[in-house]
Amino acid sequence: MSSKKILTRREIEVLKLIVEEKTSTEIAIDLGISVRTVETHRKNISHKTNVRNPIGLVKFAIQSGFIDGYVYRIKRPQLV
Repeated sequence: MSSKKILTRREIEVLKLIVEEKTSTEIAIDLGISVRTVETHRKNISHKTNVRNPIGLVKFAIQSGFIDGYVYRIKRPQLV
């Protein structure tokens, strides 16, 4: 199952706003929902993606192609 099918449309909207560094209050205002609902979406996103912190959510969003304009590359150690 692709990561895009794991999350609901609303969870993807919340994830994109998290990546934009919006607070839960700002996200709630933007989407016309309560702060508690935003927090529930954050919790559900983290649970579904096995991510434990906001940095992990940003990484997941980039790796999964939810965020346009970013390229995530794994750094490989250089051989000397």
